[in-house]
Amino acid sequence: MGSCFSSDVQAKYAAGGALDNKQDDAKREAAEAAALLTGSAAYSSWVELQISCSNLKNADAFSRSDPMAVLYEKGPNQQWREVGRTEVISNNLFPSFVTKFRLMYNFERVQEVRVVVVDIDAGQTPETVNPTICDQLGAAELLLSEVMTAKGRSHTVRLQPGTTTSTVTITAEEMSAAREVLTIQLAAGSLKNVDTFSKSDPFLEISKATEDGRWLPVYKTETIDNNLNPVWKPITVSGTQLNNGDPYRPLKIRIYDYNDSGKHTLLAEADCSAVKLKEMADSNGTNTLQLVRNGTFGGTLAVRSFSVEVRPTFLDYVRSGIELNFMVAVDFTGSNGDPRDVGSLHYLNPAGGYTPYEEAIMGVGRVLEAYDSDKVFQCVGFGGTRQGMGVQHCFPMGQQHDGSCHGVQGIMQAYRQALAEWSLSGPTLFTPVIRHATTLASRPAPHIKYLVLLILTDGAIMDMQTTVDAIVEASGQPMSILIVGIGNAAELRNMEVLDSDGKKLQGTGGRTAERDIVQFVRFAEHRNDGVALATELLSELPGQFLQYTRTRNIPLPAPVPTAPPGARA
Repeated sequence: MGSCFSSDVQAKYAAGGALDNKQDDAKREAAEAAALLTGSAAYSSWVELQISCSNLKNADAFSRSDPMAVLYEKGPNQQWREVGRTEVISNNLFPSFVTKFRLMYNFERVQEVRVVVVDIDAGQTPETVNPTICDQLGAAELLLSEVMTAKGRSHTVRLQPGTTTSTVTITAEEMSAAREVLTIQLAAGSLKNVDTFSKSDPFLEISKATEDGRWLPVYKTETIDNNLNPVWKPITVSGTQLNNGDPYRPLKIRIYDYNDSGKHTLLAEADCSAVKLKEMADSNGTNTLQLVRNGTFGGTLAVRSFSVEVRPTFLDYVRSGIELNFMVAVDFTGSNGDPRDVGSLHYLNPAGGYTPYEEAIMGVGRVLEAYDSDKVFQCVGFGGTRQGMGVQHCFPMGQQHDGSCHGVQGIMQAYRQALAEWSLSGPTLFTPVIRHATTLASRPAPHIKYLVLLILTDGAIMDMQTTVDAIVEASGQPMSILIVGIGNAAELRNMEVLDSDGKKLQGTGGRTAERDIVQFVRFAEHRNDGVALATELLSELPGQFLQYTRTRNIPLPAPVPTAPPGARA
């Protein structure tokens, strides 16, 4: 058998004047709620953006331009929505705007932003004027990740059309509340029993108030069976996740009786805030909150403990220069089907389009690409054979002997080249690929590097126990493993075992994984939607990275200082 290289990671108007729509807002709200409940929002951060410009076009005849900048963000429906607009600075071609914009940064999503700079004339109201009727000084589109990974978190791009030297600079700063991690233990008493043959099975849900008066769920506890006086395990949430960093923001606590049908019965509820919860904890149990059920007494809520810890965030490490190294491993086993057959998972349609493997590579690669400075990724295949060779379970794809490719497009080219040079074979073995990735991740580096291995597979693996052992060994290295199951559901059941959410994998001899490093997603659930696939697949990666730095006591390196945008008259 072959081994890897045996020789040796809104406002009113939208741009263009189109009004934003409610469907876009609904999608954003649904995505935010899902992220909060699944835990990925624990690693999201509120960031403040500030804009400055240089060498703007002069649109006025007898004075200089009076610029205003408008910031847009692309929504889930690919429509631009206005985030806000700056103040107007009179007679200035080098404006440094004071206005700051607040956006939620999500690592697992590609967040596109657009800056439009316009000249405001006399008689136009800056707060309400449609930017499209103003004199255009230039516009630029970029990714939020480009700003967050830039040195000093200050990213400059050219304005189009503008002048040949017109630029806009966006500077970002993470809000301090993102570093606060709250640990709270809650308990309830005298809950109502709504079950006939046993006691209620309560779980607790916390929601925060949004600016428009909605309640957005942010956390759910475990369910405690047959208990009217439950004490839940301590919950750990970031300040961003719990209350957007505002300790006075209203919170609603609801306690439900769990039902297998999913139609849970509300037992009681109460309103509070983080400040109130802290006061209750400081009272040593004498200060409790009365719960309400249908307007009457529904029980009591107590806070057993409440603590706040300041921890470095994922963005802190990004600012300090970490790199995510991306490695792709593609399944070349025969169960994919002959690539010449239209039913094959590797079929290249002459009329155009992408294979499922390419869709997954593009969705995940586009996110990770921004976090690797040289954008050189490694591409390997497994389960393939070629003339004069037996089956190879980890072979380089593309023209380079080590499988290195430049950028996502380089991976795509290497994949197509490998399809032309390699024949599908088998069986499906993960162990050689994981061990090769572990070797790469364990190499000493002058600064923090973290390897992200993406395994794309169509079926059941034949080396389950040695794969588990390889993952247990890899859990101590700076790496994570993402698995996309492209085959049918029945053959992918073992992938869920490897994605051991809630418990640590145990290998041969009882050795336990140091941490959970695997995330598995079924391709069929996100077919033709690479953005959604990447969002789910990458949601746990920041947490896995931070867990590695904590278990290894890796200090936060000194960040590159942020250079404030310079003003010029």
